[in-house]
Amino acid sequence: MKDNTMNDLNRVLYECRDHVGVITLNRPEVLNAFDRYMYDGVNRALQLFRDDTTAYVGVLQAAGDRAFSAGADVKAIAADMKAGTFEGYGPLISDDDMVTAKPLIAAVHGHCIGEGVNLMLACDLVVADETAKVAVSEARIGINAVDIPLKLARKIGYAKAFALLAPGDAKDAAWCQAAGLVEIVTPAGQAQSRAFALATDTAQSCAPLAVQALMEKFRRAVLEDEAAGRRAGIYWRDFTRSSRDYAEGQTAFIERRKPNFTVHYKSRLNIG
Repeated sequence: MKDNTMNDLNRVLYECRDHVGVITLNRPEVLNAFDRYMYDGVNRALQLFRDDTTAYVGVLQAAGDRAFSAGADVKAIAADMKAGTFEGYGPLISDDDMVTAKPLIAAVHGHCIGEGVNLMLACDLVVADETAKVAVSEARIGINAVDIPLKLARKIGYAKAFALLAPGDAKDAAWCQAAGLVEIVTPAGQAQSRAFALATDTAQSCAPLAVQALMEKFRRAVLEDEAAGRRAGIYWRDFTRSSRDYAEGQTAFIERRKPNFTVHYKSRLNIG
């Protein structure tokens, strides 16, 4: 499955390879900065990934060799404000904790600034190469970002989040990994291949329904509380045990062969 026509300008590309949905930010000439078409393209790509029944895991990456995203396209914003067309600048669907229960891996290189950080934080795991420079500099220009501080505090804690946000200077890949913002650091130019290999391994080795159950428990425990995570765990334990994949996994283990999982992701259910 491949869709390069989500908007007239091809700001964002989507394709599925080997059960991995690949979303590519595609404005390398302006360091993948966000104009209103970019927001629309990212949201449509996330929806395509969500609805693609052949995609079990996703990779979010960027074209070009200089940046994952330079954040907001200041020139486009100024032009739209002058023309009275300042609409469509967000929010990203990811601001509501994504639209999919499938795991999404960010492959980050070069500059990752502002809205690029917001998008990175919406992913479940971050692979960055050693050229990555992460910065959120809104405080320097008097802007109070809403989502990024909340997501940062949730992922790396108050003190490290504050160290990133103020004074807003760029942090390198080593700092980000030590802080817990980035899980894997690769040599320059290898973040995308490492992220895709990890996604492929997950897609081919793990039962999609079991992965969804894990993510639902994690998210409820983190976003709500431990009790909510436990309720989700009990629900998904019973649900997965009644699935064909559970029986197949047990049989394959006994027979010492690779399981053939056939049950895919389910729509999110009201667990309570």
